[in-house]
Amino acid sequence: MLMNRGKSLLTAAVFAAALVAPTTAYAAGTAETAPASERAVAADGNLYAWEHSWKGGRQAAWFGDSSNWSDRNMRNQASSVDNQGYAGAYDDVRLYWDAGYGGASYCLANGHYLMDMRYDYFPNNGAGGGQAMNDNISSHRWVNSC
Repeated sequence: MLMNRGKSLLTAAVFAAALVAPTTAYAAGTAETAPASERAVAADGNLYAWEHSWKGGRQAAWFGDSSNWSDRNMRNQASSVDNQGYAGAYDDVRLYWDAGYGGASYCLANGHYLMDMRYDYFPNNGAGGGQAMNDNISSHRWVNSC
């Protein structure tokens, strides 16, 4: 009985994700979206960052906000990020150029990722605007929408 219920919930989640799957890139970046079925299974509520492009090297994960990525030894070292937040309120992530949520910011929508941030730039909305995001993220905050 429990196994059937779990299977039904997973099927419903996959179907619901397919109905609301975002398909556009945001701001100055080229955010990509995983297939809906993959996102529904993979979503675990975390923001992930890797020190190398294409999810290579050291990895850091956050479930909540971080005012300084030094807390995971990742400040100004990330080259790839993936938003695996749960769909709903506060499922998008605003990435900041400076610690303490300061400077330019880029909003990474739920289920989106940036695999090679050498080609993604902060928008011109604060200090650090126009600079490559690669090795330039210092903090992040979960937000209600991009």
